[in-house]
Amino acid sequence: MRMPFFIEMSQKKILIIGGGYKGLKRVEKYLKTGAEIIVYSKSFDEKLTELADGNQVKLVKGDVEDYERLEELIEESDIVMVALEKKDYNEKIKKITKKYRRLLNLANDAEETDLVVPIDSTVGPLRIAITTEGKSSIIAREALHKIVKLLEEDIELREFTELMYSVKKIVKKTHFDSKKKLEIYYKIYNNSLLREAIKIGDYGKAREIVFNILREEGLRVEEGEL
Repeated sequence: MRMPFFIEMSQKKILIIGGGYKGLKRVEKYLKTGAEIIVYSKSFDEKLTELADGNQVKLVKGDVEDYERLEELIEESDIVMVALEKKDYNEKIKKITKKYRRLLNLANDAEETDLVVPIDSTVGPLRIAITTEGKSSIIAREALHKIVKLLEEDIELREFTELMYSVKKIVKKTHFDSKKKLEIYYKIYNNSLLREAIKIGDYGKAREIVFNILREEGLRVEEGEL
């Protein structure tokens, strides 16, 4: 069973096997993450060559049938992505990644892949990722568009998220146990006067309500923390 995660990608090493269009799309998606990206292929898309010239990606020329070289690259990587048109080499690559316990994404086989690459977006403080697990990326994009549109219209939720984050930073400095911290979070979250203040855009009043709740719970709130 697959489970969703957000992974810190900076300083991770990604090996992309395949230098064509699929490989390029994977590279473009992960360039902004700070990961070290290596593309292994017999030939490379022109745009990949341009990215390599700019030291944004490393290109390693070689044959996917050179399993000794392939194994060396897989052993050195954290995540392996197969961006080949055909599935002919999937089983061999999967066997090597299992040997070294590397995460494997098969862009050419959604059913057999270990790692699913979702379509994602950001709306203010909210990150959204969605996938149909290979059924239809077109539908996934439509679903994401609808969710993003909904969140863009919900200013109240975005502002509430930022306020709750400020609360979390204050509460985490205490020695309260997890249960007590959760009680405080929900006391604030369920406060109808707070929600009304945020809804009408009275953020000064909203911060005042949160400040009073935190004081009631015995917390010290420094100026500028809310």
